[in-house]
Amino acid sequence: MMEKNKLFEYTGDLSQIFYARPFTFSEGRANGMRGIEVSNGSGLQFTILPDRAMDIGLLSFRGINFSYITKAGLSAPWHYDDRGLGWLKTFNGGFLTTCGLTQAGSPCTSDGENLGQHGDISAAQAEDMCIETNLDGDYPEIIIRGKMRSGVLFGRSLWLYREYRIKPGENKISMKDTVENRGESPQPYMILYHYNLGYPLLDETIDFQTNADYIRPRDAEAEKGIGWREGFIKPESGFREQVFYYKSSGDKCYAGIHNKRLDTGVKIYVKQDQLPNIIQWKNAGYGDYVMGIEPANCYPEGREKQREYGLEYISPMEKKIQEIIIEVY
Repeated sequence: MMEKNKLFEYTGDLSQIFYARPFTFSEGRANGMRGIEVSNGSGLQFTILPDRAMDIGLLSFRGINFSYITKAGLSAPWHYDDRGLGWLKTFNGGFLTTCGLTQAGSPCTSDGENLGQHGDISAAQAEDMCIETNLDGDYPEIIIRGKMRSGVLFGRSLWLYREYRIKPGENKISMKDTVENRGESPQPYMILYHYNLGYPLLDETIDFQTNADYIRPRDAEAEKGIGWREGFIKPESGFREQVFYYKSSGDKCYAGIHNKRLDTGVKIYVKQDQLPNIIQWKNAGYGDYVMGIEPANCYPEGREKQREYGLEYISPMEKKIQEIIIEVY
């Protein structure tokens, strides 16, 4: 990418090269929901969903789709159901769905609360949102910020501050989350980033790649798939999901997939001290053809089960930071 001053010589407006454009969905269950279309000018395009915790919907690279969209399609947060597995009815999939902030994984009862699948943060709507083209440096940069709340009268007051940074011509998304407890008491803290990879990036020619340490399959169903843990298969009728656990390592731990047929792929980088676990979710069912890469500070088995592994808490006025880099190639 050219330096900023050179770009001004060649363009009347920088949107010729790269942009972040807000819009509103007008059909189906996404009707009325906000979106931000982002293009970095060298083939990376994606949609941020401000009304779904600023998660990422569709993401593509040079015309190749990387994300998985569920049978439910994109759904606005006002359709969200917090009971049991009701979360699945509005699970967009998308390239990213954030899970938490006090519950992640299977429904359970904990501390007198009936907790639904994966918590409620993915249905939180962004406030104080800002889209900025930063021209202070030698090279321009798109910065998108917003904040979401998870609060209850007489209970928790947690805030999620999210920031994306995208440099034109650089096929990376830098993402920084800061979670703050504004309440008066410590709160259970569970966060899981549900990155969902779909066809055509995902097919039977991929390799799963990671420098994290493999730990174990989640259950007996996953044990059946240990032999092809690093690969994938064609869609299979009646397939039941398989989940594998990894331990992240170092400041540049990554997990991703490479598609040999398309010669393209993605890597997701995290820091061990922020997100010590990486979960690999595999589902090869008809229409449910997806691999999830899920950096987390917990396992996806619900808050009550997490107590056995070690449940993290966030103290009053404490901040927790997660920094993630998504690189496509």
